[in-house]
Amino acid sequence: MSRSLVTMLALLAIYAIIESFDKARYLGQGLTPGLMTEYLLLKIPFMISEFMPVIVLIGASIYLIELSRNHEVVAVRAAGLGINKLLMPLLAVAFLASSFSFVVGEWVTPITNKRLDVIENIHIKQLKSASQGVQWLKDGHRFFRLTPLRENTFAMIILETGSRGEWLKRIDAASATYANRQWQLSDVVIAEPSPDQGMVQEKMETMTINSAIGPETAELPKPRHMHFGELYHYISDLEHAGLSTGSYTYALHRKLAAPLACMLMVILAAALCLHTGSRNSKMSWGIVSALSLGLLFYMIGNAGNLLASNEQIPPAYAAWLPSLVFGGLGMFLLLKREGH
Repeated sequence: MSRSLVTMLALLAIYAIIESFDKARYLGQGLTPGLMTEYLLLKIPFMISEFMPVIVLIGASIYLIELSRNHEVVAVRAAGLGINKLLMPLLAVAFLASSFSFVVGEWVTPITNKRLDVIENIHIKQLKSASQGVQWLKDGHRFFRLTPLRENTFAMIILETGSRGEWLKRIDAASATYANRQWQLSDVVIAEPSPDQGMVQEKMETMTINSAIGPETAELPKPRHMHFGELYHYISDLEHAGLSTGSYTYALHRKLAAPLACMLMVILAAALCLHTGSRNSKMSWGIVSALSLGLLFYMIGNAGNLLASNEQIPPAYAAWLPSLVFGGLGMFLLLKREGH
């Protein structure tokens, strides 16, 4: 536990130094020293939940190398004890670390990420509005998709669903404006399911829809701002409306996959760093391999997120891919080391 704690503090210190140099160029241009300090502190929960598997891997590797250097692994083997005597305490610590990571990711980072995005968008990037580009709005059982055409004019798609999430109507408008709690639509095509004809379409030149939801009242929620329950229900709503759920599904499965990865990292550390001798070459190779695989684990996770967001691979598969790959590699190397 102490090795993992020291590793976490070291990684956070390195991050703070790098991030300070990166954000210092914005000082005096909307970013104040107080805001920069707040930004660095609010980023800590995100870093903890993001890097906890890597922290556990490095901490466990350092601990196992110390055991090997002091010939304690030889004593365990000579006493006729199995490797489980070394793994169980490490797995217990990994379980505590994964639980802590889940709690931080579930109840802390959704709050801190909202404030981080405000500082990033308003004070650093100096964006006038967070809602730029395609925007999704929700009004009861209606979903509005707005694509900006020109100032205050949008191309609009409206999806209406029933109380059980079933699709009832789709409205496509070539042009839409909002004023006085009303949407004014032009060049409208209305599509409704029909038991006899499959789908019935109706065209209208203009149409008015009453709604309290306008282009500035809401924006597409970000997965990093939502906890597990919110993600689950939002994904269900999107699926019932026939919409893509890529980034939300990835975030939901990531909340489960990341804590499990902490347990698998212990097995990988044992496969790399558990030696019966004190040869420095083997120990050096083990810690270098652990650091390299930890960095690779993080890179594969980020690559999976990008691929899932672009719908190039299934989002659930992308979330579990790093854990499956590195967990399988750790189990294979450990079983091979034990002669199985």
